Amino acid sequence: MAGGLRLLWILAGFCLLVVTAWAGDSSAPTALPAAPPKAKVDVVEETIHGHKIADPYRWLEDANSPDSQAYVRDEMAYTRSLLDPLPGRDRIHERLTQLLSIGTIGTPQLGGPYFFYTRREGTQNQPVLLVREGLRGKDRPLVDVNQMSTDGTVALDWWFPSDDGKYVAYGTSASGSENSTLYVIETATGKLLQKRIHRARIAQVAWKKDNSGFYYGRNPRKGDVPEGDDVYYLHIFYHQLGSDPSKDPLIWGEGRKKEEILVSQLPDDDDRWLLLTSYQGSSGKNELFLQDLKAGTPPLELTSGKDFHYSGEIFRGKIYITTNEGAPHFHLFVVDAANSARANWKEIIPESEGILQGIGVVDGKILAQYEHNASSQLKLFDLEGKALGDIELPGIGSIEGIGGRYDRKEAFFGF
Repeated sequence: MAGGLRLLWILAGFCLLVVTAWAGDSSAPTALPAAPPKAKVDVVEETIHGHKIADPYRWLEDANSPDSQAYVRDEMAYTRSLLDPLPGRDRIHERLTQLLSIGTIGTPQLGGPYFFYTRREGTQNQPVLLVREGLRGKDRPLVDVNQMSTDGTVALDWWFPSDDGKYVAYGTSASGSENSTLYVIETATGKLLQKRIHRARIAQVAWKKDNSGFYYGRNPRKGDVPEGDDVYYLHIFYHQLGSDPSKDPLIWGEGRKKEEILVSQLPDDDDRWLLLTSYQGSSGKNELFLQDLKAGTPPLELTSGKDFHYSGEIFRGKIYITTNEGAPHFHLFVVDAANSARANWKEIIPESEGILQGIGVVDGKILAQYEHNASSQLKLFDLEGKALGDIELPGIGSIEGIGGRYDRKEAFFGF
């Protein structure tokens, strides 16, 4: 069943269960609960842009203070005094436990002879990164973060296999911090390489084809920037395997706005070009830049600087750019990487009724994902934009992730 419909049925089942539970249990609390706790008032006044602002509850922003913790304990006690006597709670808890024990499975990604994907069994706190050699090979755990803490709060944030699958770069973080530490593991042996890289919250690892190193994003150390700004100033670095990460050269980001989210990617089939993207927070606007690594020239901006969204993929020396510039439902352009000025872009897939959500190159063809009438569609085009047909999906629903490669005939999608 599709994700959206599955959620609808769960919610509908929950509502029905609540009605049934209440109908089957006529008991009710015999006494009214105590009044809710009152938060103390401790006014802090500030003048911001000429306006005086009075904040009576600033003290609650320090969650670790004794006052804040005492107030939270009182709130929890009051909440439990309301909820615990309600009838039918055991039946609701039992049914929700069943529904939440289904587990999850991620979309496989390909690297050389290996297939990588995540799976979480219903009783596990976190998904496990599994690998199999060959399509019908035996699965084995490669990274199991459930073994890294007793309370199950270490998370696998992201993972990126190298092109031939020899290595996987992955990030973990503790207690919901999302402040990832980057590790590199050898797929065949499960051996960790010694060097780890801290502050890799949004690493977006781009492996070189020969496995000699990768480009990645890293935040600054505390103390190197003003207090509280260490979650900003994301910059792109290059790491040579076996080298000291503290000496990784800075590739891009100096002089950019601190709030920008910067990511990098290499072409599908070579390492000449570095495609760099700057996201303007959550505004939906971003910019594309291109660096010629062979020539060693600085990155050049490809986009217009207007309020539009752009994403790109490089294959055989051409950049395929998906954008909503001039097309609210998005369309696809192509341009030679060596002559990538905006005036040279050529539209090859025009806007349609469906929203073009993204493309990838699989088996030398363009695999395009659309959304139309709240349901996903997959369409295949040649590299000139000629339609080759639709890919039949299991039914009405949403695609969650696509895994494929430019040089492989098979592809996977989550549904």
